[in-house]
Amino acid sequence: MKNWAKQMFQRLRLKERGESAIIVALAMTTLIGVTATVSDLGVAYVKTAQTQTAVDAAVLAAGMKLPIASTDATAIAQATAVARDYLTKNGVSDASVATVTFGELSGGEYHSIYVSQPAVSQTAFARIFGINEITFHRDAEAKIVPCTALSDLVPLSIEDSTLQAIIASGASQHAILKYGSNTDDVDNGAFGAIDLDGVKGGGANDYTSWLAYGYQAKLTVGTVLPVESGNMTGPTYAGIVARYNACTHFVSSGGCTIAHYEDDCPRVMKVPVIEYTDSLHKYVRVVGFAAFVLEDYTTYEDQGCVIGSYVDMVNVGAADGDLTGTADSYGVYSLVLCK
Repeated sequence: MKNWAKQMFQRLRLKERGESAIIVALAMTTLIGVTATVSDLGVAYVKTAQTQTAVDAAVLAAGMKLPIASTDATAIAQATAVARDYLTKNGVSDASVATVTFGELSGGEYHSIYVSQPAVSQTAFARIFGINEITFHRDAEAKIVPCTALSDLVPLSIEDSTLQAIIASGASQHAILKYGSNTDDVDNGAFGAIDLDGVKGGGANDYTSWLAYGYQAKLTVGTVLPVESGNMTGPTYAGIVARYNACTHFVSSGGCTIAHYEDDCPRVMKVPVIEYTDSLHKYVRVVGFAAFVLEDYTTYEDQGCVIGSYVDMVNVGAADGDLTGTADSYGVYSLVLCK
């Protein structure tokens, strides 16, 4: 009887040991699975973040080419190439499979760009469960909106109605930003020059400095400013010549012109778009901003005229852009990341 009891007890111990081994094996399998999941998902998360950064950079870089006419296949191809190039620069190895599309068609021009990049993260531990990779995609969208605040302006102007006519006609040449003494468009001493800080005093010195180097404070749509009365041929010439000669681009072909220019060149001037608030033309209200490539001033030196060629300009950042969709567009935009 005693031997039988001893044998039964030994059998029970062996059974418990077997069950414990099974439990330990199952626990180890679960632990390995959790480790595999955490490790591989961590790697995938890092790659996802890196891909998102690359996609954001791509839409912002390509968005600087907006607006693009829907019929301009060359410009569309160039913007697409810029997007793929920035994906590659930011570590994407297969940018050729990215989807690049344009949208928000207005006036025959695209005002937004969308980029979607598929990606794969190779697994390590999860391979023991037959999971060799984790696939995902990242996307981003950027759009341009009219600027409602701007700095680095010149103290010249163009009337809303005049600019609207230029935009409607598609013309880009010879927009008058300051009239000369021999024109019929000067009304009560308003030649097109305005006092950007709204403070009397400083006169010709401030005016010349702003022409040459830009007014660095920020001007907002809706601001009312006084007109700089008088032709001021000498101060105009001094400031404009300094700005014109500060161009360092396209040296072999005479610098920036409407045919070829860099957005950050001093010859590309940002100008308030205005409407007169009184019949005497003594005050103006800023209704928007436009950009013009400065034309050779020497042709108009005796008259005191300043002539520019109308162009689009894009600035990065949502802070100074209209996100309500209510502001009028005059060709100077803020580029915002909207997705």
